Amino acid sequence: MMAQSSLQLGTLFARILVDGLPLQHYGIELEGENKVTCWIPSEAGKRFSIFWEDVLQNRPNHESGRVRVDGIECGGVTLVSPVRDFLGANRAVEMHYFHTSATTGRPFMFSDLQHTDDDAYLRSAPGELGQIVLTIWPVIILSAGPLKLTEQPVQNQPVHERAKKSYSHCVTFGKEEALPLTQGVCTELISPVPLATFVFKYRSLARLIADGIAPPPPSPRPNKRPFSDMDGGHDSGSEDEAVRQVQALTERVRQLEAELKDRKRAAKRARTEATDEIVDLTA
Repeated sequence: MMAQSSLQLGTLFARILVDGLPLQHYGIELEGENKVTCWIPSEAGKRFSIFWEDVLQNRPNHESGRVRVDGIECGGVTLVSPVRDFLGANRAVEMHYFHTSATTGRPFMFSDLQHTDDDAYLRSAPGELGQIVLTIWPVIILSAGPLKLTEQPVQNQPVHERAKKSYSHCVTFGKEEALPLTQGVCTELISPVPLATFVFKYRSLARLIADGIAPPPPSPRPNKRPFSDMDGGHDSGSEDEAVRQVQALTERVRQLEAELKDRKRAAKRARTEATDEIVDLTA
């Protein structure tokens, strides 16, 4: 149940980020030589991004990373080789948006999945629902050009409530935002076999814990009771009340001491009077 902050295949690393920080990746499994899968916790309403890098300094080819979410093609970004510098080499990329134009995009977001009891949706769940898939290919850059756009997807279609146990979240695309001009490139695959495929299967953290994939949160450490609470049973915030009780007890002790002194003086006076009394024995 060990968690890691990224996946690795050779010199390639990939991770999912939320609020700029990598999510914990659980249940990492290698499937063949160039595919790795894991589980990540999703939270409805949170934006996320897909990050990947190749740490090989002199990689011989350009590398195109293509992204699918819930089976929807979302385009990709190309890592430019420093050996075959075309537009300026880069070592790492991060994809935040589904591009709607060269200057606009809609951010990736986790959202609550819509459920329905309509039997017409019994088989409506996409085959890759609950998955973010990054596939990296070796490519040749043929030319620069306008950004090639992916068809706008139909998102968050309802699925039958029988799928509720398995799926509670999906990926949607947020409100369109203005972006810096994005340059497109035309590429050609060098090989029909990808360099790497990273599969991030997302579920709510509660689901991952229930399924034994993620560990439960640590139990809260019990707070030590203040000394004043151990005996009197008072709230730790009632310090003033404790002071008042101490003052009252002190005053009561003073009163009892005064009463004791008065009783001692009265007893001494009674003994003195008994000694001075004259008893007439002649009567």
